[in-house]
Amino acid sequence: MSQELAPDSGEHQQARPKVSLWVKLFVLFHILAITSWAIPNPPTAVDTGKVTPAGTQWIPYWNKLYLKNFTPFTDYLMISGFWQYWDMFAPDPAQNDTWGDAIVIFRDGSQKYYQYPRMFLLSIPEKHVKERYRKFFERAGDDKFKFLWPQFGFHIASMFDNPKNPPVAVKLYRHWRVVMGPGQPQNVDYKSFMFYEYFVDQASLKQFRERYE
Repeated sequence: MSQELAPDSGEHQQARPKVSLWVKLFVLFHILAITSWAIPNPPTAVDTGKVTPAGTQWIPYWNKLYLKNFTPFTDYLMISGFWQYWDMFAPDPAQNDTWGDAIVIFRDGSQKYYQYPRMFLLSIPEKHVKERYRKFFERAGDDKFKFLWPQFGFHIASMFDNPKNPPVAVKLYRHWRVVMGPGQPQNVDYKSFMFYEYFVDQASLKQFRERYE
């Protein structure tokens, strides 16, 4: 009879694959980057220096000061798509209820109203599908993202295109109110402002029309 080898015999063991040091360093870099980015920013008062951090506030404060603004982390996360925002969570959730709409003006002087998708008015199934529209308007309705406004206006104009009576201008409006904290009286009325008037590029509109005819 042949002699059986013990399960732990060296002849049955396979050599462990060696992982490159560069791979280990990359994994460590990745973990540090996404962990740092996922930590919420400190409260606004702490971030602006009006209030000295206390207790656990030091963690997000030092994280933003030394890690979150570390250029290699930022560049890597933005290019790879691993960045994320936690605006709706603590410690400083968004307080503005904002929505948008538009007035489309045609060559003959007539106008049409356009209601940009607003979560408050949608059913639950529609909200699941169109939540991305709300997220987009958080950027497109902000003065910091003015570069989006011409393309935003053009997109709305293209939705109302009529070769016999094309849109010539689109007025973009934002409406907002501040949501107060628990136990405080809530604002009912919204403030409104026309933040941009887009004059339609007829040549681009014609090209768009011909492309999808």
